[in-house]
This record gives sequence, structure tokens and C-alpha cells, in this order.
Amino acid sequence: MRLTLREKEIVEILKKEPLIAQEELAQRLGIARSSLAVHISNLMKKGVILGRGYVFNERVSGVVFGRSGTEVNVKIGNEDGDGYQARIETRFSGFAYRVSSCLARFGMDVKVLTIMGVDEEGDRLMQTYKNQNVDTAHVYRLAKGRTGKMVRLSGGGSETWYRDDYDLQAFQSLLEARDWLALNCEWLVVEPVFGEMVVRRMAHREEEKRPALCTLHRAGEGTEPLPGHLADFFLLVIGVDRESDIEVWSKRSMDLLKKGLENVAVTDGNSRVWVGTRQATVEITLPPNQVFGTGEGLEYFLAGMVYGLSQGYQFRQAVRIGSGTASLAEVSSA
Repeated sequence: MRLTLREKEIVEILKKEPLIAQEELAQRLGIARSSLAVHISNLMKKGVILGRGYVFNERVSGVVFGRSGTEVNVKIGNEDGDGYQARIETRFSGFAYRVSSCLARFGMDVKVLTIMGVDEEGDRLMQTYKNQNVDTAHVYRLAKGRTGKMVRLSGGGSETWYRDDYDLQAFQSLLEARDWLALNCEWLVVEPVFGEMVVRRMAHREEEKRPALCTLHRAGEGTEPLPGHLADFFLLVIGVDRESDIEVWSKRSMDLLKKGLENVAVTDGNSRVWVGTRQATVEITLPPNQVFGTGEGLEYFLAGMVYGLSQGYQFRQAVRIGSGTASLAEVSSA
């Protein structure tokens, strides 16, 4: 990324005086305010600064641990006498794919820990990762295995998932082989199903030397408690179906905060986000243009929050980044 001399001059001033008004900055540079606005816009496009407030995009290291593969979506329509009409779409998918790609777009130095086969689909997925600037040096490719596949059938108001992917033992082996990478990054984002194995793997490591562990939890209809291993995480995002469930799950998460969990965010993706830390709690209303579903949208919300916190934002700003990321992702995939 190359900056012009004028852009470098602007960056130097903003780093020293991040609250300077545009009019004053333009006068100091001897240029029109409209010209300065163009330079600021270009710096935002290049990813050097993020939005208003002149917050700089400092790269940090992150690892995403989870599944990735090919997803086939089949939307079943009406029967026409010769079977059912259907709309069939194929895309790359999985927790690791969505979260790592999202973090890479923010400019984060992100590595993916996942498993795929030595096959044509795996080759295409690897190339897609590389095109998105995700580091694939530690991907585990099995010569006798196939890249994971997920099939989603929807129609008539119902939805069914089928998965052909690697089991927990395969990912346990991956973690054991690459634990030096997972243990020495700054931020480790973990697919929920693998959270407990990661915590067990890090049990011997001093707490202050562990990466910031981040994951999500999709709350069900029952009264089941949150898994105890989540108390070892830095950030937990909980997705609920209804606004009334936010209060229920925020109360349940308080027990984890007492046991060691550092930060938790509970949201229905439509109305508000309840944020709890060891010191305080706060509720943040979601703008109408930043709502999202708590299915895949929750993964993008998590990624946005991880990025915001990694850059030193306060929780209110991190939530805004997360909700904006999730809402835009749903629009683009619709």
C-alpha cells in the first residue's frame, strides 16, 4: 500500500492530533477543505484510517480455528409433475471461512486453522483464501480425505442440514500439531464446537500468556446452562431468537463473568445488544439499518467485534462495527 507525500503528511499530523478539526488541518496544510476531504476519503479506502475520529488501522495477529468447505443450498419450490422445482446455489462456507475472510477484509493479519482434502474443491477454496489475504500456511490437507460439504434444504417453512465433514478427533489432531500457532497469536477465534478442546489445550499455559479467546453461543429454547469452559474466554457473543430472551441470557452469563469470563455480548440481532464485563454492564440499541439474523449473521457480528476490540475501540464502537458488518454481509449474500 503506497501513500502519496500529502497522505503521509496528513497521517503524521493525525497520529499526533487525532481530534483536530478538518478546517484547522486544511489550514495547516495550506489546502482547501474539499481537497482535504478527498485525501481523507482515499486514506479510508486504503484502510489506513477507519471512519470518523481518525482511528488508525493497526495490524494485529489473529488465528481462526474451525471448519470450512462447500455449502450447497437447495430451496425447494412447487411440484410440477416431474419432480420439484428448486433453486440450487453453491458457495464456500463454514465458521472458519466466514470469520477469517471477514477479519482479513478489515486488514487483520489472520491465519486459518482448518482441514480440507487434496481435491479440486480444496484447491479452489485455498485459492479463494489466498485471494482474500488469509494466511493458509497452516491448513491441514488430507491426501485421502475430501473437503467438507454442507447441504441445506429449505422449503415449506422448514430447513434441514446435512454435513459431510471431519470429526472432532481430526480437529483435535490439528490443534495438537499446530498448538504453537494457536498459543502464540494475539487473538484466537474458535468455532463453538471446538471451544472445550482449545481450553483444555491451554490449561497448562499461564493466563497472561494466553491469546484472547473469542467464540459465540446460539441460545436454544431450553433452560440449559452455558458450558463451563466458556469462563476461560475473553469474549463470548450469545445470539437469541427474541428480544425477551436477552434478559434471560444476560442473567445466565453473569455467572460466567464471576467465574472468569471477561466480556459477553447478548443480542437478538434486531433490537439491542446487552454487553457485560467484570466491571459493568451496558445496553446498546441497534440502528434500523444494522439489524441481522443470529444464524450466520452472528459469526460476522463476532468477527466485527473482535476486530474492533483488537484495535482498541470501546465496546460501544466494537458493537457498531460488529452489527454493521453482520448487516452488510446478509445484504450481500441475499
